[in-house]
This record gives sequence, C-alpha cells and structure tokens, in this order.
Amino acid sequence: MKVSICLFVVIFLFGCKKAHEGISDCICVAKDTSDSIINITNPVFEIRDNQGFINYNCAEIEIAIASVTDSTGNESCENLVDVKCISNKTYSLKLANKLHYTSTKFKEINSTDESDKRFLMNELKANSKQIFELSIDKQREIVSIKKFEK
Repeated sequence: MKVSICLFVVIFLFGCKKAHEGISDCICVAKDTSDSIINITNPVFEIRDNQGFINYNCAEIEIAIASVTDSTGNESCENLVDVKCISNKTYSLKLANKLHYTSTKFKEINSTDESDKRFLMNELKANSKQIFELSIDKQREIVSIKKFEK
C-alpha cells in the first residue's frame, strides 16, 4: 500500500513539472492580414538591414484584475497575469517606424532614432522574463508594446 501511494505521489509530481514550466508548442497568432494582439516573453531587439526587429516566444496568458488597498486606504487596480504556456519556437516581427511603449509610463518610440533604439533594447533586455503585449498592424509590424507589471 505504501509503495502504491509513493508511486502515485512520484507520478503526480513528475506530471506537474512540465505543466508548471509551461513550455510547449503554444499556438501563436495565425499569419493573417488583420490587426492583432499577441502576448510574448523573452524579447530580443535586433537590427537587420537598418530595420528593428523583435525576436520572441509566444505566451498564452490569462489576466485577472485585482483591487488592492494600501495601508492608507488608497485603492488601485492591478493585473494578475497567469502564464499558461510559452512556445518553444522563436518568432520575429518588424517594428513600425513609430510605436508606443507602455510600462508604468508611456513613451513614444521612433524606431529609426538611435537613442530610442538603445532605450528599447535596454528595456527589453532588463525585462526579458516579463510578459509583453504586442499590437500588430495589417502589415505585420509592431505598433505598440505594453509591459505587464508583475
């Protein structure tokens, strides 16, 4: 009896390991011609042929909103992000010439400006394990990046 219980516990723990890591073949977004939004992680900024690109892994997430009250009674809303799945395939999308970046602050970025490129590169590198939301236009270019705060 003890052996069967131990065996069940071991199987349960090993069965949960893969789901807990959440790394698999998540389905990204279909290659269509409409505007779309995708969630990503592990972003890497890259320049090819004087164009900015972001290489990334897709992430399937669920977002809940929680009302939080601090010790002084001030109430605010916060996103609770639950990562369901992270793709093991790396994708790449081109940055639009002008795009919006939102974190705790909003910043308009000109992807052809060197200081804006450095800002975006440093921001993505410093937050590579965070979840980001990309808005993509009909030309399959990134027009907006939003960082989910954890």
